[in-house]
Amino acid sequence: MKKLLLTTALMLAATPAFAKDYTIKEFTKDDGSPVFSPDKLSIQPGDTVIFENAEDTQHEVMFINVPKGVDEMIMSPMHEKKGDKFSYTFTVPGTYQFHCHPHEAAGMKGTLIVGQASKPGETKAVDHHKLTKKLEGGAAPSAGGDLHQGVGTVNTVDASKRMVNITHDPIKSLNWPKMKMMFTVDNDVDLSGVKPGDAVSFTLKPAGKDDMVITAITKK
Repeated sequence: MKKLLLTTALMLAATPAFAKDYTIKEFTKDDGSPVFSPDKLSIQPGDTVIFENAEDTQHEVMFINVPKGVDEMIMSPMHEKKGDKFSYTFTVPGTYQFHCHPHEAAGMKGTLIVGQASKPGETKAVDHHKLTKKLEGGAAPSAGGDLHQGVGTVNTVDASKRMVNITHDPIKSLNWPKMKMMFTVDNDVDLSGVKPGDAVSFTLKPAGKDDMVITAITKK
């Protein structure tokens, strides 16, 4: 009997917890202050956080400080209307800090703890200001004017949300190093033949203040 109970306990301990979904709303309070709600959240590795715009005002999610084990930029497209969403599944434990770029000066920011908080020296800053300057005209001119060409490997595809995650090679016209990024895809682009693992070439075009949209994508 003791052996049976011990075996059962070990099996339960080895069984991972079910992943959960959490929602953070983006909206403006009655006093005019733009906020994330909640602006502090603790989750477990494997959980997904959905950032949802709760009003017809522009908001954006930029992660400005992340654990050193994170190898990609975590940044949403611009949320321009009520109901626009961005979701991300967090797998690396530690402390994450984020803000809304358009409302950074107004103090719209938040903190996310995945598993347990990071210790001093275990996080790194992500310079989104530098990236924003490149998107706003600090980049080198491209052969196609406002268009920029990239190549990379597809990680995920969400045709219903018009989103693809790509690990791309350096894009010289944008002064971008090799990065893993989430991109919005133009409605005219056919994603039916694009799948994870595909080597692709793609075309980027500025869309709004801080966003880049894929206007063409082909398998290599």
